[in-house]
Amino acid sequence: MSTSPSDLPVQVAAAYYDGQTTAGKPVQLSIADGALLLRNGAQELRWPLAEVHVSERLGDTPRLLTYAGGGHCEVNDQAGLDKLLAQSGGGRDWLDVLHHSLPWAFAAVVLVVVVFFVSYKYLLPWGAEELAMRVPGSMLQKMGDSTLEALDKYMLKPSKLDEARQQALRDAYARLKTPLDPQLDYSIVFRSSPMGANAFALPNGTIVMLDGLVELAADDNEILAVLAHERGHVERRHAMRMVLQSSAVGLLLAWYVGDVSSLLATAPAIIMQAKYSRDMEREADVYAEQTMNANGLSPCLLGTILDKMETAHLAKMKEKHPEADAAKDDSAMDYLSSHPATAERMRLMCPGQ
Repeated sequence: MSTSPSDLPVQVAAAYYDGQTTAGKPVQLSIADGALLLRNGAQELRWPLAEVHVSERLGDTPRLLTYAGGGHCEVNDQAGLDKLLAQSGGGRDWLDVLHHSLPWAFAAVVLVVVVFFVSYKYLLPWGAEELAMRVPGSMLQKMGDSTLEALDKYMLKPSKLDEARQQALRDAYARLKTPLDPQLDYSIVFRSSPMGANAFALPNGTIVMLDGLVELAADDNEILAVLAHERGHVERRHAMRMVLQSSAVGLLLAWYVGDVSSLLATAPAIIMQAKYSRDMEREADVYAEQTMNANGLSPCLLGTILDKMETAHLAKMKEKHPEADAAKDDSAMDYLSSHPATAERMRLMCPGQ
């Protein structure tokens, strides 16, 4: 009966190091009865295969066969070692197979991209929201104070409204019934600015009211609708969530360490340049609707004043850039000068109009 070449025992040349001296000895490796045999002339060592660790294949780098009882072998014959391991029934290590498989490498790249996208799209916002709701009020106060200080330094000027008018609006806002018990102490500060008609909320509950909005509103109820909307942003911690989402590393550190003080320095710049998402705007709209209904006022007041704000902003843009097409869309808006998708939001708040 003839014997095929595949049935013959496989032998592989290797260099054996006993771990006690630096000199290596040439040996022939083979496998028999569940053991790795190391032969050098008449000398023979037997290493149980279960106690032998085979290093991964990295190009043409010699592979190491390390024995738990001491010593190791270096093998340069990559193909021969693969045949030897296959003869033992173990074959190539699964990780080694993946490392040298182009389809698996491509699949790994696709998986990394998918994981990154899912994390950025869903995991990061979820983590930011969860952490933002746990940030203590003292930290929100520091963040709000530092942001207002930066705004006053670079973007805002003192209000030109007389004190009696300012106090009347503060009193009207203080009388509003809210759908939920407030999480923070709210206050209104008045400022003037070239950015025109607007109001925006800071993380600590401070709402900045610009003179342009007071001048634009037909009556104070429209102003109250905007204030209720901005309060919704605060209650849902939208500004804090944006700060956390803008710094993924900071979010992870804050999550594990439980301290967001490292984000204080970056908060003013992020808040001044940020733009709320549609979901955040809708959450604030819902809070404003609930507030207006609780006080016997129409939620349509918010849609009306937002439309006026958008029209005024686009008119100012057209005045500065006559050649530009100032169409009513989100692309022309930023956080401090407008709110996105006004027409869509008006339909949601005033379905009959």
